[in-house]
Amino acid sequence: MIVLSSSRIDVSYHLELCRNIFGEGIYPEVDMTNIYYGGTRIAGSKIIFTNGSQDPWRHASKQTSSPEKDMPSYIVECHNCGHGTDLRGCPQSPLSIEGDAGNCTSPEAVQKVRAKIIEHIDLWLSECDYEGQVTDLYRDDA
Repeated sequence: MIVLSSSRIDVSYHLELCRNIFGEGIYPEVDMTNIYYGGTRIAGSKIIFTNGSQDPWRHASKQTSSPEKDMPSYIVECHNCGHGTDLRGCPQSPLSIEGDAGNCTSPEAVQKVRAKIIEHIDLWLSECDYEGQVTDLYRDDA
């Protein structure tokens, strides 16, 4: 499968696109959004951030890990790893909502991130009084 993507499609590209479509008077209120939601000062812990390398939303996500708060961050690296790749695999034709990691140009990258997610959740659950694990969550043979 050939996937075409340009390194020129970045945050600046999308901001310019919005200006061209909606005019100069419309600006994203990034500062207000950051104030409302806390920006990079996330109050929670035990949160896993995952992004596909081609996910246009990755710029709005936490992309660096914060070990002291148990907030790991992973990027699934492949040529067609878009939004939700960790959960649904990669886009396919014909479209299937229940996507398959096998459709990704690097299915092992998806499986590696899924394994890391399982490790973190298992660890966090083991720290609770709960008697269970989620090891079958992303297993293909489950």
